[in-house]
Amino acid sequence: MKMLSLAAMTALSLASVAASGCKTSKDANAADTSASSTGAVALPPSPIRIYNGPGLAALPQAQIYRTSIDVDALVPITVNPVDGSLISYPAPTDITGASMPVVLHDGWLLDRRGISPDTRFISYTYSRYHDLTSAPTPEELKAAIVPDARVTEIVSLPYKVGEVTPAMADSLISAGLPGCSVTFKLK
Repeated sequence: MKMLSLAAMTALSLASVAASGCKTSKDANAADTSASSTGAVALPPSPIRIYNGPGLAALPQAQIYRTSIDVDALVPITVNPVDGSLISYPAPTDITGASMPVVLHDGWLLDRRGISPDTRFISYTYSRYHDLTSAPTPEELKAAIVPDARVTEIVSLPYKVGEVTPAMADSLISAGLPGCSVTFKLK
């Protein structure tokens, strides 16, 4: 009997924890007071909506960037600024003509891969990298980093990714980048 009671109490405790989910004690108290006596879980004030339609959802701002040397044909990777370890790099199947940056006026490039201050460029061109059967090893990628190739400036445009055309970006550049914000400038 004692074994059954202990097992029942353990099961009840586990069910209680599972039903409460991951919440802070403040959230759990609020949910407990707003839930019905039937044990229903209270919904947050603004339910999360799943976007399942055409068009743009929550996308980041489009960016343009400049580099220390001409790298528009080279594949970017992201490194940890502290120790130089790789944070991210593309699979060869991720690389297409649509992922190459678009060359704009005054040395600017329209970002189509996700550039950051921690971006480095490797000696692989987009076409050579795309033709690989598998990604190079992290050691091979680190060895392929072009030492002098750095992002020197990043500007956020007043458009979402996918909304801006090269002509629109060039127009902003020609006008002095109104409505844009510099998000990074290499010192």
